[in-house]
Amino acid sequence: MKRKVKKMAAMATSIIMAIMIILHSIPVLAGRIIYDNETGTHGGYDYELWKDYGNTIMELNDGGTFSCQWSNIGNALFRKGRKFNSDKTYQELGDIVVEYGCDYNPNGNSYLCVYGWTRNPLVEYYIVESWGSWRPPGATPKGTITQWMAGTYEIYETTRVNQPSIDGTATFQQYWSVRTSKRTSGTISVTEHFKQWERMGMRMGKMYEVALTVEGYQSSGYANVYKNEIRIGANPTPAPSQSPIRRDAFSIIEAEEYNSTNSSTLQVIGTPNNGRGIGYIENGNTVTYSNIDFGSGATGFSATVATEVNTSIQIRSDSPTGTLLGTLYVSSTGSWNTYQTVSTNISKITGVHDIVLVFSGPVNVDNFIFSRSSPVPAPGDNTRDAYSIIQAEDYDSSYGPNLQIFSLPGGGSAIGYIENGYSTTYKNIDFGDGATSVTARVATQNATTIQVRLGSPSGTLLGTIYVGSTGSFDTYRDVSATISNTAGVKDIVLVFSGPVNVDWFVFSKSGT
Repeated sequence: MKRKVKKMAAMATSIIMAIMIILHSIPVLAGRIIYDNETGTHGGYDYELWKDYGNTIMELNDGGTFSCQWSNIGNALFRKGRKFNSDKTYQELGDIVVEYGCDYNPNGNSYLCVYGWTRNPLVEYYIVESWGSWRPPGATPKGTITQWMAGTYEIYETTRVNQPSIDGTATFQQYWSVRTSKRTSGTISVTEHFKQWERMGMRMGKMYEVALTVEGYQSSGYANVYKNEIRIGANPTPAPSQSPIRRDAFSIIEAEEYNSTNSSTLQVIGTPNNGRGIGYIENGNTVTYSNIDFGSGATGFSATVATEVNTSIQIRSDSPTGTLLGTLYVSSTGSWNTYQTVSTNISKITGVHDIVLVFSGPVNVDNFIFSRSSPVPAPGDNTRDAYSIIQAEDYDSSYGPNLQIFSLPGGGSAIGYIENGYSTTYKNIDFGDGATSVTARVATQNATTIQVRLGSPSGTLLGTIYVGSTGSFDTYRDVSATISNTAGVKDIVLVFSGPVNVDWFVFSKSGT
């Protein structure tokens, strides 16, 4: 009996040793597991688990990677990313790029997204890559953007009233880019989304955070983020051009295309009509535009501006203390996103000069232009008849680096390679006693719009041409729209929201 007991004891010892050897060979998980609300840093990334109630598990793995599981929740967020001090804009940080991959398995309402906040203004933002049972945010899109190799996103803006935020209970805006088709891995140029939002009038503030996020709402599910690399600081906003090329004083000069400034706060901002401008201007700031060609003379100045306060802009030649040509007095336009064109007379200036704008206070500036010493031509003198076909390629100026004039198969020319925010300007269009409609001959594969504006890309909106797909970029159709009654000699600007080819356009007289 004793021999048998000893034999069993020896066998048990061998089994235990074998188990210990096996256990020793199994790698220990490096991840840290959390169950309840918590923030901190892990693997060089900032992390957060937040929920209002319910069951949550988050495992923090190497670098930006993590896994998570949730059930019986109201709302829960799991994220890893980068936090900032709310003291820099996205332009100052440089390009923000997220490369990610995720095994994403939601059951109900959930998002896989890049998520974050800004301050001044307070904004909560989402770039949604995939979702569960409901595609957010349930609103009407403001437009679309397409990124090469990344797909198409619809843009939304919503308002949250007295809701939780990084600054406690507050009212704030939410900005959304939501893919038109789901994906769970790829590369996101976060900065490009910010730029497009601002061009639609959705103003970004100082960056608080950017993070890859899994969010659940009254749902359950699990996700394994196996790749999450966030790169920040590549390709910061370049210094303004120092090009010596002369610029025509009598064509629109974009405010953001300055050569130098003394300001440490000035930023290039988006404007409501998919353009850009300058803002965050303070008293005493100066902005210089080099080599402006005034030819035989200019005596007027106009600028398209937005402000909530009364202010003024001095127009000086050659230096911030140079000859004072004139002062543009700007009254409140109602908001920082409401742009109006304001004009003033200036002392006559001829030849080529640097122009310096000297600011007395906050104002956003979209663009400006000078006017000649001679009056606007009378009808019939260097004007174009609004009621005869105007060839699209016969524009006086354009905005858009890729816009091209190309030949049509049946003869003639058109403009194409147009993108969101591009514009073309046609000067001295004679409307006589009034026009109330416009027709354009166009071709496109995607539905888009063409705004018809007065004087500048942010001037008075006369009307919008809604263009449905014609089937291809080689299939042209005539599309018409009503416009506000327009009379006299005017400059007309076509502002584009997306790709379209334009052959020609023509206006129709009131009552026809």
